[in-house]
Amino acid sequence: MEINTFQLFGNQVPLFLLASKGLAEWALLALFATCVVGGETEVPIFVDVTHQAGLDDMHPYHVAWGDFDNDGAVDLHEYKHVWRNVGGKFKCVAVLGGVGVWGDYNNDGYLDIFCARDQKLYQNIAGSSFKDESSQLPACPIGRPWSAAWADFDGDGFLDLYVTGFEAPNISAYHRDMRLRNRRDGSFEVVWTGGTQPGRGVTAADFDEDGDIDIYVSNYRLEPNILWRNDGSGSFKNVATPYQALGGHGHTIGSAWGDLDDDGHLDLFVGNFAHPGQPEPKFLRNLGPAGDWHFEDRSADAGLAFVESFASPALGDFDNDGDLDLFLTAVYSPDACVLYRNDGSWKFTNVTQQAGLAGLVTSEQGNWADYDNDGDLDLLADGRLFENRSNSGAWIKLRLVGRKSNRAAIGAQARVTIGDRTLTRQVAGGTGETHQNELSLHFGLGQEPGPVSVNILWPGGSTQKALVPANATTTIIQGDW
Repeated sequence: MEINTFQLFGNQVPLFLLASKGLAEWALLALFATCVVGGETEVPIFVDVTHQAGLDDMHPYHVAWGDFDNDGAVDLHEYKHVWRNVGGKFKCVAVLGGVGVWGDYNNDGYLDIFCARDQKLYQNIAGSSFKDESSQLPACPIGRPWSAAWADFDGDGFLDLYVTGFEAPNISAYHRDMRLRNRRDGSFEVVWTGGTQPGRGVTAADFDEDGDIDIYVSNYRLEPNILWRNDGSGSFKNVATPYQALGGHGHTIGSAWGDLDDDGHLDLFVGNFAHPGQPEPKFLRNLGPAGDWHFEDRSADAGLAFVESFASPALGDFDNDGDLDLFLTAVYSPDACVLYRNDGSWKFTNVTQQAGLAGLVTSEQGNWADYDNDGDLDLLADGRLFENRSNSGAWIKLRLVGRKSNRAAIGAQARVTIGDRTLTRQVAGGTGETHQNELSLHFGLGQEPGPVSVNILWPGGSTQKALVPANATTTIIQGDW
């Protein structure tokens, strides 16, 4: 679906928003919709639209974006609340247990939600209500579950779960992690427990592009992080040390997969909370097949300044230039969250103030989604919704639907080649510390007019090509193109 826009002082304004705002107000907004940083690069301005969107009662806690009612407008689960998005206005429609992540565990086409800390599973009933199916979960054997990510780890077409175990409240002991296998009848079973480290976050991706899903676990208390490499049968080996993926033995709270250098391979950002002298956050470059999928630390010259309480990262192309940018939360006052623009070649510039995001402190949130369907990424942070009003640059959005793969296409990767760059995005079943960006894949195309060719790597290893138009959302069903 292409969003119709109105040209106003050189800025594209979505027509459906003009219905709720006066033309004079939009004229002023358009005049100030971008600013110049260093006299060269335009930076979009984010505007706080929390009140207009009906989210005044939202908490500044963990958030998962997901279109649970399949109406094309992304909804959200925030703390214990499900907010339905209708034309850019949100309404709380359900109260469910704890922070969670979306995934279609029964492959019925509707996103369900799992809440790790409360060990709650809710089935989505045709996008209209949620049914508590927590009785289908086994007794939790790991003490203090904390974060979770969905992925099909055994390749049977159904989503499984990885759940981290954190530390005892008095830090007297660390808890084990666990994997839950989807038995394909609506129930789950524990197939593994281990780790015995304070797992704060977990995120999964096929980093070695062999068709199965691997796992990165972010451990706290200066404990080593874990990179579980999948052998294709659902068995895993920790390769973090030989693959140089530890991320510095820091207090890691959350990590995120993303192709930060546009070479077609998923890199890793490790979000370390760091007291002075301790390991700071790390940019780890995936060396691809030529480097046997090992990682290279590119942090030293990246430009990331020291902030002690950095926590959970979110990667997204907020300026539609094709590069993945970085939003990084901070959880101790007076530390503030930051937005870093990706300038290419592993160089990042802090544009937080210029982008209108200064002063966001002690935030557990940092999540990207195009909530208003205008083609640029909006941001949820610090209990507020920030609308991206630049809409500069061409874009595409992809909604992937699995057939042989899981229906939500979690774990699928899509690639778009523009000149000498290969832009890569993946459908993620969780990132950071129990966060989730929108499952639809967003690509900024810069000045590329389109259409563009998309190459998809589905979980399981099958591939598919599609030609899609620019400035539109395209649904791709596995095997239909």
